[in-house]
Amino acid sequence: MNTDFKDFIKSCGYEPPDHIPTEKITPFAGLNKPKGNKAARCFLFADGQGGWFCDYSTGLYEIWQAKHATPYTDAERKAFTEKCQLDRAKHEREQLEARAEAAKKACEILARAIYANASNAYLHRKNIKPHKAKTGDSGSLKGVLILPLYNELLQLVNLQFIQANGEKRFLSGGQKKSCFWWIGNKTPVILLCEGFATGASLFESTGNQVFIAYDASNLINVAKIVRAKNPLAEIIIAGDNDVSGTGQTAARAAALAINGKYIIPPTVGHDWNDHVNTGGGL
Repeated sequence: MNTDFKDFIKSCGYEPPDHIPTEKITPFAGLNKPKGNKAARCFLFADGQGGWFCDYSTGLYEIWQAKHATPYTDAERKAFTEKCQLDRAKHEREQLEARAEAAKKACEILARAIYANASNAYLHRKNIKPHKAKTGDSGSLKGVLILPLYNELLQLVNLQFIQANGEKRFLSGGQKKSCFWWIGNKTPVILLCEGFATGASLFESTGNQVFIAYDASNLINVAKIVRAKNPLAEIIIAGDNDVSGTGQTAARAAALAINGKYIIPPTVGHDWNDHVNTGGGL
């Protein structure tokens, strides 16, 4: 029935996840979004006979029910629809609770963290300054770069942890969509990029304020927030030159959405940190 559910999602114009487990909300790309986007969600019940999917970027909510040997009665269809709605509401409550717990944990960890310095292994490898990034001074977080994520109301809701080798993770259950951090004070030209190292290199090279969206799929969300707060600024999306084309596509979409511009480093596989560190300019 997994295949039937996938076919249903495809019939609505979406590309479903490769695997849809039962009893677990699975994120996938929203309508006309790049593959790395996670705006849509789907859920398959334990018996594989029904489920639902939604797209937060469009507001779409659809219910799927497997074919039955005999036609469903109106009462059965109504009961199934109510089950889907109750289940979706339950999972949304759980998501809100998880986000609240992650935000609380983020505040506690960031309060205990210390400011990183140039000797931090990741900063040294990327050849960038700390820009008020933090790190742990003991235990499993010692030497790990700790970066904050703020929502549109400028509330701390999540943290990103970057190991010396560049491995990145966020707090489990924490909000990431439409969240960001920034380097520098407001300037007439504002740059927006995916990662911290890229943002640091852009700021150090230009002096312009830089917003960090943390991934390609979030560029458009953060761009809209930055535009709303800076209606007269020139906003430039500094995308990555990904082999897959994901960074370029996301940067262009974000620029179009806010009447801005976008720039891509000339070398395939490079972001702007790579470009600057190989002698390139902006």
